[in-house]
Amino acid sequence: MLRKRRNTVMVLWALLLCLATLQDSPGFALAHALQMEDACGDEAAQQRSHEDAERAGALGGDAQLSPPTTLLPGVAPTLPNAAVPDSTSDTWEDIHGPTQPLTTTSPTSPEPQLVPGAVGDHKQALEGQEADSSEEEGEGRERGCDTSQEQRRRLADDLMKFTIDLLREVQLEPSRRNVILSPLSITLALSHLALGAANQTEKRLLETLHLESVPCLHRLLSSIRRQLTDSLLSVASRIYLQKGLEVKEKFLESSEQFYGAKPVTLSGDSASDLTAINEWIKTATKGQIPAFLAQLPDSIAMLLLNAVHFHGFWRDKFDPSQTGPDVFHLDDQFMVPVEMMKAQKYSLSWFTLDPLEVQVARFPFKGNMSFVAIVPNQFKWNISHVLLNLTHDKLNSRFPKEKPTMVKMPKLHVSYQLELNQVLSRLGLGELFSAPDLQKITDEPLFVSSIQHQSTLELAEDGVEASAATSVMMSRSLSTFSLNQPFLFFIFEETTGIPLFVGSIQNPNPNAAPQKKEPQDSPDLKNGIKNGIPK
Repeated sequence: MLRKRRNTVMVLWALLLCLATLQDSPGFALAHALQMEDACGDEAAQQRSHEDAERAGALGGDAQLSPPTTLLPGVAPTLPNAAVPDSTSDTWEDIHGPTQPLTTTSPTSPEPQLVPGAVGDHKQALEGQEADSSEEEGEGRERGCDTSQEQRRRLADDLMKFTIDLLREVQLEPSRRNVILSPLSITLALSHLALGAANQTEKRLLETLHLESVPCLHRLLSSIRRQLTDSLLSVASRIYLQKGLEVKEKFLESSEQFYGAKPVTLSGDSASDLTAINEWIKTATKGQIPAFLAQLPDSIAMLLLNAVHFHGFWRDKFDPSQTGPDVFHLDDQFMVPVEMMKAQKYSLSWFTLDPLEVQVARFPFKGNMSFVAIVPNQFKWNISHVLLNLTHDKLNSRFPKEKPTMVKMPKLHVSYQLELNQVLSRLGLGELFSAPDLQKITDEPLFVSSIQHQSTLELAEDGVEASAATSVMMSRSLSTFSLNQPFLFFIFEETTGIPLFVGSIQNPNPNAAPQKKEPQDSPDLKNGIKNGIPK
């Protein structure tokens, strides 16, 4: 008799974007953060002159994205017409909000009330916004915005380009760390920031994201974000405001309406605020990231937070009774011991990309998600070259029919933290950290002092092993796919093809001392390549 078992993949992500006034010092310490450069020198203190360039044509949509620390915002509720509570502790339902489709505020809606701490331009209520209304808001109220499946596929292609750019830059870091990022979350964060940006800052944000030509961008992203928020993926967003900061009402309304980013005023008590923020992130990640911040910045104007929790169940389960000790080959000289999940006849779709000399396999989850792994045929591979030549079509249009395959996948738990300032600067967004044009947020000069994130990935099978398990020996003619050496991975939403997470596993057991390999310890790559691998 078989007893129930669960096979899961868990991915967590939390991100912080910190905005400071140019008059304030940008220096601060955050746990798990890299040393950040001083982004607020004399040159940054000078107010940049606004360029007269027209707004990018990509902003033709009605909805706009969350600011750069809003990675994977949650379901967007409508803006409440009440003061923002001082408490920052939410229930799970409060974090995610209602699941009904978003609607723009009707002209007959009452004017939103003053948000404590956001005492700016409240004359710009939703009713009667004329000349300075964005093109996206105008088009969104009409029915011309196309959020069809075809448009979502086009958006997925563009997001894949940014995903490759992002991972390639992160891989330039000298350490051999395991990496996990959420390109969708970062896209939503930077697009949210574009909601408050103008002129060249707005243009560069969208160009870096490869979204400058996407019509109705923000409405489309908002629709996709709601679609993705299901039993597998949980997302939440929040904005924390400094007391007295004059934030424009329109920005706050749009942030909550489109991205579910609730505005909350900080109390001014650093210890109390730190506890409340960490408690919110802990709740949003279901307890998996309990202490995101070690301390608050000394001088901040606004914090943009986002958290995501992904818990996927393998469509074809791994049998825990088959999991056991094995090795993971770091390179052609060293290896580390690992616990390896194994399946003798796993229904797997995979192929070989000959020009790149890599094998690509797709492991489906229940629902519309999949884990796509890319492993090289040889140890010495150029990850940057592989990433440069990967496209959405190459990864998603060539998968053949599934066939029984001998599979080996390491159990692992990866935690990753990184300050994204340098990575985004290399991608062309250095202006964000010196003198950006964020006039749609506030009339006070702001700059982005830091973009922080922490994420975790767990590949595992949980539960009780089958009481009547039968061991099956692998046939020599059966094809094999082994993740027993460094590999890249993507987690996709299948109906849209949007990359939710991306990363690379260099060492699934970094706490173990590497062992020198003997000749017989080398992985049998030739058998893996020749025995029945589809081309």
